[in-house]
Amino acid sequence: MKKYNYIPAILLLPILCAPGVQAADSEVTGFVMPSAKSVHVTGNKAKFGEYGDPDSSISGGVEVKSEGDTGYMNFSADEIGQDTQNYKAEAGQYGKFKLDAFYNEIQHNNTFDAKTFYSGAGTNQLTSPLSNVRASGAGTTPPPNPATWNLFDYEVSRNQYGAGIRLDMLKPFFANLSVSQEDRKGIRPIGTGNSNLAAELPEPVDFKTDILQTEVGYGKDPYFVSLGYTHSNFKNAYDALYFNNIYAVAGANTNEFVTLPPDNSYDKFDLKGRVKMPLKSTLALGYSKAKAESDANLFSSYNYSGTANAVTLSDSVFNGRVDTTNYSAVLTSNPLDFLDGKFFYKNYATKNKSDEITSTIGATTITNALFDYTKKTYGVEAGLKLPGHITLTPSYSNVETVLPDNVTTDDNIFGINAKWKGNDFLAGNIGYERMNRNDHVDSENTGGAAIYDTYTRAFDVAAQRRNIYKLGLDVFPTDMLNLGFTLKHKNIDYNETAIGLTGQRGNTYGASATFTPNDTVSVNAYVDYEINKLEQLHRYGATTVANASPVDTNAADAIYNVTTTEKDKSLDWGVGVDVKAIPKILALRAQFDHTRSNGLADFTYANNSTANNAIQSGWDNNSIDYANWDDYKKDSLLLKGIYSVSSNLDLTGGYAYEKYSYNDGQYDNYANVYYTSATTPGYLSGANANPDYTANVVFLTAKYKF
Repeated sequence: MKKYNYIPAILLLPILCAPGVQAADSEVTGFVMPSAKSVHVTGNKAKFGEYGDPDSSISGGVEVKSEGDTGYMNFSADEIGQDTQNYKAEAGQYGKFKLDAFYNEIQHNNTFDAKTFYSGAGTNQLTSPLSNVRASGAGTTPPPNPATWNLFDYEVSRNQYGAGIRLDMLKPFFANLSVSQEDRKGIRPIGTGNSNLAAELPEPVDFKTDILQTEVGYGKDPYFVSLGYTHSNFKNAYDALYFNNIYAVAGANTNEFVTLPPDNSYDKFDLKGRVKMPLKSTLALGYSKAKAESDANLFSSYNYSGTANAVTLSDSVFNGRVDTTNYSAVLTSNPLDFLDGKFFYKNYATKNKSDEITSTIGATTITNALFDYTKKTYGVEAGLKLPGHITLTPSYSNVETVLPDNVTTDDNIFGINAKWKGNDFLAGNIGYERMNRNDHVDSENTGGAAIYDTYTRAFDVAAQRRNIYKLGLDVFPTDMLNLGFTLKHKNIDYNETAIGLTGQRGNTYGASATFTPNDTVSVNAYVDYEINKLEQLHRYGATTVANASPVDTNAADAIYNVTTTEKDKSLDWGVGVDVKAIPKILALRAQFDHTRSNGLADFTYANNSTANNAIQSGWDNNSIDYANWDDYKKDSLLLKGIYSVSSNLDLTGGYAYEKYSYNDGQYDNYANVYYTSATTPGYLSGANANPDYTANVVFLTAKYKF
């Protein structure tokens, strides 16, 4: 893992451009905080440090603040020398200008010591010294031995840096300008497959994104207005990942490729305004126009079954463009002490102006369909302060979405929330939300396979009835004890969907407590339990008008239903203790947290007693289930002590323990090389495999304040 142990020169800009800050009357404060940690990990080290630095190291942080009568200057750094280090500097003069700059590193570790028989991992040219392992016939030659494969790491680092300036010297006018850049480098997994190969390949990541943002405006009561512009430019060093398919059948073309994200640009103008009006009212208006563009060279051939197939294109270059328009209005008002309200409207629309390319492959002609949509939202919300310390908040909103192919959804969302604070030891709130979604699908299907469209809906646009109930209660029986309880119930029925996702159910329960018997001891605990369920129905078999209905139970039909219920139960609980062992000198903390999730995929075959619909011999409706469906468990323990040597020096030391285990039926019997059939082999490189780990960390930090 690469470390960057420098501070970019851009961070010096605020320091060099803030004259007058270091005046004689300036006060300088801050701290220096060196730290060290010793890490021992058994198992998957990448999973333990998925978004951090999993290695033993010496690091630290620093903060310096200088403030005077006319200006200020601040600098901070954290996790210096780590994969997640960050720096920030700012300086300015009050009422005139502000300068700031930053540099961040963000790390995402996926898998260390992944395997591939290809050379060139991290580039877009994967080559193999192995010959075609199926040259002597489909599936007859043993695959390469994974023990001899090349090792590499699935990890991506993101380096972000930028600077900005704000000018206020011409008040009430102001101006902002900022520039930033993000570089992403590393390797991530990508899948590819056709009739003779299913593979997981190392995709090279070499992205660069430049962003420019500027804003000018006027702000003085009762008016505010601003005009902004954003430009983003994304570049990928590679347009495709090339590799030779050693699993191709004898005599087949082994040269293949996978396309990668293309270069693109984004431009956006936005106009915002706000005006204060009588009756304690404010009207806010917004309008924005954006354009996203991307061009890509199209390939004139592709591989299928090891054969290169020619493609005739109406244009060899695809010009992609999507325009987005967004405008909104929000009116808030508080005409009476016991009444306030909000009215809002928003219109969001995309227009796809991309090329429509016609591709001809043999006798088949295909033209890409363009996708755009419009979403309109309006609504009202009121706040009523009632006698008895009750605040009632009713609301209503309507969301209309228009999609291609004459698909329209219309959502009516009703809500009401009540809060009560009747005395010093009890407070509560209760809420309810109801959504009625109606879909409008223009279907002209009259028979054959297309008859299924009569019963099938995509869940994101399907008609539904959704109910959500919320209850919260806070209890303060004494000054030493605080208790909290929450309850949430969600129920969704896709009432017009017979085949597909038909329902979602969910319940969440929570409780928390804090007990502080005196000034030296504090105990806290929490528990959260959640149950979620997805209900689906799938239809298999013949597709004629006579037997397409999901309620058909004719035993003579070669057709059957499979219902799937995905259940997920999660439990989080923890307890912590804080002790001021020696007031103002020694503080101790202990915290234990437990998280687990237990999933189940419950499959049920209907009418399986008939010859046509019987489950495969040796199986039944219990043995076909996945009992281990995304199961995981994590335990963590933190022991920490803070010793104040003096008013300027604190020492912090401690120990952290973490144990994580994951179990999913789709990872059972994992193997790098496998055969999905006698003629379709494949291989995996190890991404996300074997994520279990146990970690022990000892750390020590010294913080010197000045």
